[in-house]
Amino acid sequence: MSPPPTFCVARYETVAYELTEIVITATAAATAAVAGCSGTSESPGGGNETVAAEDPSAGVTSRQSLRMTVGESVAGSEWTSIAAEYPREHFTLQSAQHEELSLGVDTTGDGTVNESFDESNVSGANNNAYSFNIGLDTGYELQQGDVVVVEYPAVDNPDEAGEYEVDLTLNDEQSATGTLSIQ
Repeated sequence: MSPPPTFCVARYETVAYELTEIVITATAAATAAVAGCSGTSESPGGGNETVAAEDPSAGVTSRQSLRMTVGESVAGSEWTSIAAEYPREHFTLQSAQHEELSLGVDTTGDGTVNESFDESNVSGANNNAYSFNIGLDTGYELQQGDVVVVEYPAVDNPDEAGEYEVDLTLNDEQSATGTLSIQ
């Protein structure tokens, strides 16, 4: 299989699969307007896993965003966590305070956050040099077709341009890999 293409997306299209979408993005407005440059990889369920940097330049600190299609194992359960693991030899994640995290759910798939969550819904935000795990107490039950939006504020991009794989995990149950393009 050839590597996924790198492209800029100006809008989001819903895939006609019975899946829920998770989107972790710099901001819903930025996603709707430009959606950033990102790479994708197909999950077994047919969704696109996307990881994007607000500033994809090599050697800078940037907000990071991720998009993950959720399968049946998570649909119908409360949204309780999201995690990402970057290649440890290339990325450094800065710590994030609860109020620096942005959380929401697009319930219509149009790129607009319809349900918002704040720092009071974050039960823990843990990171090491190359990964983060955000524990949540949202009380929100994930529905098929939902797009969950989360922003992680500060990741040091590698000094070398290239395509980097990032492992994503939702609710400690479902995992996928997204590709981050650094220029």
